[in-house]
Amino acid sequence: MSVLEKLGYRETKAGWIPNAWRIASLDEIADPDDKFSFRGGPFGSDLKSSDYTSDGVRVLQLQDIGEGLFLNKSNIRTSIEKADSLVACNVYPGEILFAKMAPVARCCFVPSTETRYLMCSDGIRLKVNEKLFNKQYIFHTLNSPTFRAEAESKSTGSTRGRIGLSELRAIFLPIPTLYEQKKIAAILTTVDDKLDVISRQIETTQSLKQGLMQTLFSRGVGTQDVYGRWEPHTKFKDSELGAIPAAWEVGCVADYISALRSGVSVNAEDREIEADEIGVLKVSSVLRGNFIPSNHKAVPPEEKCRVSEPVLSGRIIISRANTPALVGESAYVETAHPELFLPDKLWQTEPSDKPHSVKWLGFYLQSPFVRDEISKAATGTSGSMKNIAKPAFLSIPMPLIPLHEQKHIADILSEVKLKTRNLHEQQKHYQTLKRGLMQKLLTGEWRVSLDPQAQPTETAHTA
Repeated sequence: MSVLEKLGYRETKAGWIPNAWRIASLDEIADPDDKFSFRGGPFGSDLKSSDYTSDGVRVLQLQDIGEGLFLNKSNIRTSIEKADSLVACNVYPGEILFAKMAPVARCCFVPSTETRYLMCSDGIRLKVNEKLFNKQYIFHTLNSPTFRAEAESKSTGSTRGRIGLSELRAIFLPIPTLYEQKKIAAILTTVDDKLDVISRQIETTQSLKQGLMQTLFSRGVGTQDVYGRWEPHTKFKDSELGAIPAAWEVGCVADYISALRSGVSVNAEDREIEADEIGVLKVSSVLRGNFIPSNHKAVPPEEKCRVSEPVLSGRIIISRANTPALVGESAYVETAHPELFLPDKLWQTEPSDKPHSVKWLGFYLQSPFVRDEISKAATGTSGSMKNIAKPAFLSIPMPLIPLHEQKHIADILSEVKLKTRNLHEQQKHYQTLKRGLMQKLLTGEWRVSLDPQAQPTETAHTA
């Protein structure tokens, strides 16, 4: 007898589980009172684009199905008559909707904003038998790394993974007593609720930042009186940037940047650098106003002599070539990284002699106005890659404002950025906590307190 067997565990098709638990397939978990409770979407020929209408029953698409959450990205509908003719493919609020296509078997709850929906051909419906199973427990188990890895291993397709009903039927879930299911689900749902609160706080803070940038870069913060108090601007004038404070002037990016320096293309390995090595940044090291030095590659010894532009502090790094949505991404660098160098697709700014706050300039380059100007100026024949030339970038218009006002604006936006960063750290913490809890609770490695009055009514099944 093995150690696990002595501890009260047995091996099943769902792995090692407590003896008091059983296993079940999705067919067994589906509601037996609904003959369509575990069913795939309609054949492509049964629901064509010509069936789409401006109103009627909403069709849930693949892009609506996130990793454990409904994304609400599509807005496609079909007529009530069409939905009625495909009754087997109707889905309802609170049911679970899978995605057949990669990432395979990701799933979400169907939202309650409408009374019914029609799933697309690449969807799979699961209505849980709630007399024997806790729906939240099943949902958490379906979103666990163990289940997703099993689904991935059973998927088919060389370029894009795909999974169907037959493959999903071959996967078994560990099933505790109904009391334990409810307790486990309550614990994991509590963490999910916390993650949901943090996610909403991040969205609110990001919206606040966008609104502040719009206001601060057009109306400023004003001037300081003899007591150091800020008094808002009261006089404005028209300019090519719109209405701006009368004390401001209009210039261009070249007023504050004397040069844009880039590195060269080198052979590099996608791994961490070792103690005696150097690295070259990836384009993804600059993302949404953040500098991410960990996004780099290791440069082999024979290539080290070619790199010449190290990452300096107090500079702005800009992606001059990237996807259409990310070309012109920029980030202010607080700390020098002498072991990291620029590739050919990133610029590093050289500040001009004109007095200015580089941190403020970094925020301005992330503003919606500048991002729009970059998008219009970017060129390239490939739909997946765009470039912006130095002259075009340096000629982007911008307000020239007093240094003390620049610094105050930078301080305000830095506070908002710090709050966002702290929220992201909290989010990572709870995501890590949830993964750990799922690993322990959904396998029975950690047992929740058992109901002393509960009488076991389920028969343990071996694989």
